[in-house]
Amino acid sequence: MSAGGGTIKFFWKTLCEIADISTGNSNTNEAVEDGKYPFFVRSQEPLRKNNYEYDETAIITAGDGAGVGKVYHYIEGKYALHQRAYRIHINTADVLPRYYFHYMKAKFLPYIQKTMFQGSVPSIRKPMLNAFPVPVPSLEIQERIVNVLDDFEKICTDLKIGLPAEIEARQKQYEYYRDKLLTFAETGNTILSRAEQSRAEQSRAEQSRAEQSRAEQSRAEH
Repeated sequence: MSAGGGTIKFFWKTLCEIADISTGNSNTNEAVEDGKYPFFVRSQEPLRKNNYEYDETAIITAGDGAGVGKVYHYIEGKYALHQRAYRIHINTADVLPRYYFHYMKAKFLPYIQKTMFQGSVPSIRKPMLNAFPVPVPSLEIQERIVNVLDDFEKICTDLKIGLPAEIEARQKQYEYYRDKLLTFAETGNTILSRAEQSRAEQSRAEQSRAEQSRAEQSRAEH
């Protein structure tokens, strides 16, 4: 692989070949304010519930409503699930769940826009999920992609870092690298090495900023 990118080997799988897919059994009115377990519904904010349905690593997405193709959760452990939300549990050692999580966030919405049922409420059905095509590179490549995107995502979602304009710029940077890193699915090419370099530079910049902030705080206290 060259410094700017390279060609990688991968193979295609449909989602039903690599994952267990199902909806939950719970209704929104079963939520309790201080419930013991996260209760994933069809919105970006989970609710809480005192009993759980699953104990696993899974990706959650909305089955209907405004969140279709836009709401994604990653969970490790016990959780409850709404009857119109889907859980996707990767059941093969050939695919990292975090890799699939990033891939679905980038590619699922364009896929379902071609096939989604457009009624009064947007909705998806299990056969659409079953047929969703997923490119599977080596575990080493998956892990490197996950490391890059997890780091960028952390920077984007940490609201304690930077001004709103800076956060927006980082979000765009994350989306750019996410989309570019995953285009190998169509082309066989990747900019992984360049993205890793950018991530390292970003991390150094954040570390320098944090050290400067601590120094300024120390001077203010004295």
